[in-house]
Amino acid sequence: MSAKLSSLRKRLATLEQEQADRARLEELADCNCPAMKSAGSFLAPIFPEALEAELNKTCPVHGFRQLGRIVVLNFGNQESAKVSQLVHEYKLRLAQHSQSSIEPEEKDDDDSEEF
Repeated sequence: MSAKLSSLRKRLATLEQEQADRARLEELADCNCPAMKSAGSFLAPIFPEALEAELNKTCPVHGFRQLGRIVVLNFGNQESAKVSQLVHEYKLRLAQHSQSSIEPEEKDDDDSEEF
């Protein structure tokens, strides 16, 4: 009888885990975080207004939107300085936001930064 009960518990645990996995996938279907959708980089728009609009979007699943690696092209003009400032402000907000479900990735040796 004990073996039968043990087998039943294992099957129940498997079914519960499968249900939890399905629920998680359904939840992530509404996510708009670029970091969750692909392993690529988020290319920051050249114009500060467009970047600011992207940085201020929220994710319906996570709240704070995770952009992942942000690549900024610096053209040495005033707009480039504003874009760098916006990315710095985003980095500060990200540091203040603690989200245990996202593990930081290892830093690469290229010029891009992980946020």
